Formats: sequence, structure tokens, C-alpha cells
Amino acid sequence: MQTVYVDVLIALNLLISWTMLRTCGELCRRRAGRGRMALASLLGGMSSLIILLPPLPDPVLVILRLALAMGLVRLAFRWEGGWMFLRMTGLLFVVSLLFAGGMAALWSLLSPRGLAVHNGTVYFHIPAWMLAGAATVGYLAARGMGAALEKRLPEKLVEGYAVQALGRAGYLRLLTDTGNRLTFSGLPVAVIGKKAAGFLPPEAAAAAGDLSLAAAVGRAYPGKLKFIPCRTAAGEKLLPGFEAELKRERDGAAFRCFLALTEEDCFSAGEEGVDGVIGAVN
Repeated sequence: MQTVYVDVLIALNLLISWTMLRTCGELCRRRAGRGRMALASLLGGMSSLIILLPPLPDPVLVILRLALAMGLVRLAFRWEGGWMFLRMTGLLFVVSLLFAGGMAALWSLLSPRGLAVHNGTVYFHIPAWMLAGAATVGYLAARGMGAALEKRLPEKLVEGYAVQALGRAGYLRLLTDTGNRLTFSGLPVAVIGKKAAGFLPPEAAAAAGDLSLAAAVGRAYPGKLKFIPCRTAAGEKLLPGFEAELKRERDGAAFRCFLALTEEDCFSAGEEGVDGVIGAVN
């Protein structure tokens, strides 16, 4: 009978949870803060205590694993809408099933010494130095995967920002275009698509691409609406915009800007997760 050491069990599954969350984030081009990732990984490690329970039916295990995936994603990553949450949850759920299935197959075929798989949870009695080595390998693999995925769009050019405008709060991923010199009243301008403007009041978001509707919005928000001139390859046009506060996720730097709304939602062909574009900011 396999002896299970609870400290090794939690530490091993904490590492597994961290590696799977990091991989999920790299595949979806999302970053999690260290504190959020630590809490989520700890939850993943503590969930491994299910191995100590009597055998559970497979449908129950699937439901529990799905609920755990939802909890881990919600803890580790900032909320960016229901679609992204479901996408990341589904990806983490599939990755965890593949991992558990692979370990179960290994255990059934080879029965390696010290390995136990029960209730969909893996236990392997290994020394601390091997845990540290596995953590290093997992980290390097996740970083390598992220670098490969970001060859066309280096991660340093994409920043996450918390945004506040018209009394509403949201989150944006903006592509930094160092050649973009668009400013208004001395402030940088972030041009975002109609979908990304969903955190704004509905009537304000609907003004993207419709200047007549934007005028009505201006009456609803006196002094808030500005028409920002913008020059593109197709010519010059006016974009409805609102003053906003941005706070950069990477370093907490905060600054004022204008949000200019456009009906186009694609800012970098073939790339996902980019809500808009902004000129170089300090």
C-alpha cells in the first residue's frame, strides 16, 4: 500500500497547478500577477487532498475538476469577459484531463515505484531537489512556449491597463505603437474597438463609428465627449472620445488619456487579445 506524505502531495500538486496555469496563460496570451498565481496554485495544491477520500465516481470527478478549473482561472487571471473566462477554463480543464490520463496510463502500464494516481490526483514521492528541478523545467518550458507564440507580436509591445471612464471601470490590452503620435489636448489617445468599449455605458459604446449618435451622447454627458481628429491611410476622420484614467498592470503607472472609439475591432491581423492601440507612453 502506497504511503502518502501530505506535504509532498500538496507541494507536488501546487507545482503541477502552477505549470498548467502558466501554460494556459501563455497559450491565451494572458499574464497573472504573482500573488494571484500563488493563491491559485495553492488552491490547486490543497485540492489534491481528494486523493485521501474513498474512490469517487467518474462523473463526480469530472464535475469537481471542471469546478476546480473555473476557480483556478478566476483566481489567477483578471476578469476579461465571459468568453475569455470560458476559453481559459476549457483549456485548463482539457490540459488537466490529459495530464491525469497520462499519469494514470503510466501507472497502469509500468507501475513505477512511488507513483500513485487516485481520484484523478497524482502523487509521486520525490525529494525536494527534484521538486525544485521540476519547477525550473516547468518554468523554462512555459517561458519558451510564450516566446515562440509571441514571435510575431513581442509581449513587450502589449500592455494590460485598468481603465476608468464615464464612471465605469474596465480592462484593456493595448498595443503600443511607438510610431503613433496621436494626442489630444496634450494627452495620449488610445484607440479602441467597439467590442472593447463594452465596459462603457451602452449609449457611449454605441457612438463608435456613428457621429450623429455621438452628438446625442454628448448631450447625455455634457463636456465629456470630444471629437478627436485621426489620420489613417484611408484619409482623415473624427473619432468620438472620452477622457479616461489608465493604470498599467506591469508597474502600476497611472496617467490620463483619451479613449477614442472606432467600429473596427482588428488592430493586428491574426493576433488575439489586443483591444486597441496607443502611442508610446512613459
